[in-house]
This record gives sequence, structure tokens and C-alpha cells, in this order.
Amino acid sequence: MDSADHFIPSHQIDNRLAVALSVKVISNEVGVAPQLSCTSEISRRVVRLRRVRGVSAEGQEIWLKHQNIMAKYRVIWISSDQDPDAGQFEAECMEDVMIWDKETNYRLKTDY
Repeated sequence: MDSADHFIPSHQIDNRLAVALSVKVISNEVGVAPQLSCTSEISRRVVRLRRVRGVSAEGQEIWLKHQNIMAKYRVIWISSDQDPDAGQFEAECMEDVMIWDKETNYRLKTDY
């Protein structure tokens, strides 16, 4: 059995914190200005957000900015219009940066 068969993506094992934080979503789509969104869940690596214009495909690279900290993310899931979670998407951080405030970062680090 290949070792890749045992791989579990981080977005399936991260503990999540239900919190609403304002986030600016910056995509590479031409003609789309940065959009404001709101989180519904965050973890150390993954964030679930309200879907905005400019987020169009899984695998798309975007930037998320909270307060004055910004990091590069990759879209890993977009809900369909028929899903109970319609209008949401998830993205995984591609950098070793946590963009949340100190208290939220502390809560994420101690929830394990």
C-alpha cells in the first residue's frame, strides 16, 4: 500500500473554531476589486468564508487579509447552489502565517 493512501488532508483533521471575522478576499480575476467577506469557521490552516465575487474555482489562489496581516490561500471547496452550505467556500493557507488576531491565534493553538 502506497503511503499516499494514508494521507488525510489537513482540512479534514484540523480542529475548527466557529467565529465571525471580517476578511478581505483578493483574487487574481481581472476586473474584480477586493471583496469583503466573513468567516464562519477557522482553523490553523483552513478557513470557511461567505462566497464572494472573484472566487470561481477549486485550486484558485487568493489572498486573505485580516486587519493588517495578509497570506496566500488556495480554494479547496466551493459549495454548490443545492448544498445546505450554499454561498460558502473553504481555503487552505499556503504560508506559515496565521492572519488572525492574537486572542484567536491563542485559542486555535490551545484547542488541541
